[in-house]
Amino acid sequence: MNIAIVTNSFPTNSETFIINKVLALASANNHITVIRLAASGSKDLMKLYNFKNNSNIAIKDAFVPSTTKELIKFSLKNPVTVFSSFATNKKKLYQNLRNNILLNLFNNNNFDVVHFEFSGVAVGFLDIIPNIKAKTVMSCRGSAEKVKLLTEPNRAKNLEKTLHVIDAVHCVSEDMKQTILPYCNNAEKIFVNRPAIDANFFSPKNKTKNNALTSILSIGRFTFQKGYIFGLLVIKQLVQKGYNITWNIIGDGIQQEEIIFHIHTLQLQNNIVLLGKKNKDEVNEYLSNTDIFFLTSVYEGIPNVVLEAMAMELPVVTTKSGGVDEVIDNGIDGLIAPLYDIEQLSSLLEKLITDKTFAENISKKARQKIIKDYTLQRQLEVFVTEYQKLLS
Repeated sequence: MNIAIVTNSFPTNSETFIINKVLALASANNHITVIRLAASGSKDLMKLYNFKNNSNIAIKDAFVPSTTKELIKFSLKNPVTVFSSFATNKKKLYQNLRNNILLNLFNNNNFDVVHFEFSGVAVGFLDIIPNIKAKTVMSCRGSAEKVKLLTEPNRAKNLEKTLHVIDAVHCVSEDMKQTILPYCNNAEKIFVNRPAIDANFFSPKNKTKNNALTSILSIGRFTFQKGYIFGLLVIKQLVQKGYNITWNIIGDGIQQEEIIFHIHTLQLQNNIVLLGKKNKDEVNEYLSNTDIFFLTSVYEGIPNVVLEAMAMELPVVTTKSGGVDEVIDNGIDGLIAPLYDIEQLSSLLEKLITDKTFAENISKKARQKIIKDYTLQRQLEVFVTEYQKLLS
């Protein structure tokens, strides 16, 4: 199959799930073209995964002029496209130009499938989706569906229109499917394909134990979604009880200043370490040398970081956010607390700190779950099956 993957930037550390998908599809002898809406991505990741030398992978930038100088330069090379986009209103001109450039890109490459990796991206192409010759798919993953529908009145209308014209919809969880069902004219368009991770890369290693200290790890951007403020209150309770804890957090973002303020106000600066952004290898190293993985999120699709932690045989404590309870059997291969329940989160962490046998049993079963149900091969098979179903 000839498949277009449409995303904002590529490759990025925060979207390794797209990297894994591209590599898996390409390894199955499909030709993959990643269409970047912004000409950006990590040079280190480009080199690490050797994208430039993979004959089954191409990366194309959807360049759209945004200034008069760029427009003039573009017009000299593409007069027909500019002429067909003409409008007396400047805003309308650039919108038409964007649509025509991207429609040409989609239709002139003989794609079988065009997959928009986020619903927000697909909504942005609502005007041209009906004119794309290939079968169209979009993914629903989290923020665009859980938050934007509440905060942006027009988003719900546009999502409903997009769901009407798109050929298929990928949801990362049953919870996500239920979120978008009220806006979808045909439930049969929707398929669930849960995230997957490389369990060979994320595999348990011998740890250097410090029995006097419990190391807790979280990974995620510093945004309200990740619920770090609630996590701080949980750690405060455990410190007050006398537990020797270090909470390491990998990530950065717009809420960092607020988090630093609360760390100092709660006098937790000796217990919390903000590690900043880390690459895949560095994340693996931190997962290898921690005792407990802690997810404090208020909403998720299904978080890859939980799958990675489980694969590393880490006991996971998480809030009941998004589809996390579709992955974890509470009390068997992980522990789940209700949203905002600081007391319960504290109690669950305390249980793992004090009962090492219980923590080890959960850890072993967690990896077994990942190997059974969350492999890249399983995810690949579902995508290929759904794409072929569209084409048939």
